[in-house]
Amino acid sequence: MTDTFSPDSSNPDAPGPPAWAELADGQSVTAQVIRRLHRAGAGGGWWYEFRLPIWAEVQLPDRITAEPDSVIFRVPARLVTPIEDIDYSAVPTRRERPPARPPRSSTAAPAGRWSVQHLPAPVGGTVRRIIDHESCWLPTGDLGLTLDQALGELARPGTEEYTACEARQLSRS
Repeated sequence: MTDTFSPDSSNPDAPGPPAWAELADGQSVTAQVIRRLHRAGAGGGWWYEFRLPIWAEVQLPDRITAEPDSVIFRVPARLVTPIEDIDYSAVPTRRERPPARPPRSSTAAPAGRWSVQHLPAPVGGTVRRIIDHESCWLPTGDLGLTLDQALGELARPGTEEYTACEARQLSRS
């Protein structure tokens, strides 16, 4: 297959090869592979980043129309199926280093408000809680905790920082 995808491209809009990605509800979609990366740490492993073309509603002064857009998402490698006869050798591959944890007294953790998200546990399972910062793109609860209270919650068994927001900078030391 001839492919215009360049592994040296820093342009996230550069074309990439298609692959099957399983979605959270069990559906599979064909999406464009942007890169593969190895995430360090617990829950890491190999992941694929995809672009999925979608329609976006656009409000013009005189009408509403649809224009092409895309959604970028990541999928664990175990949920990705290559398409037969597609060459994936040019897909950029990156290994992330484990994040350095600042000492507990570090000022690296941002100021602001914090929340605790209580996750459902299976019967007999361990309770899990996630600490979120107000900067989180996915609000999870009442932002009523101070930084010190968030650090106290983080010290409790079964509690972890949410790695997709500023809570990833909290320390467990």
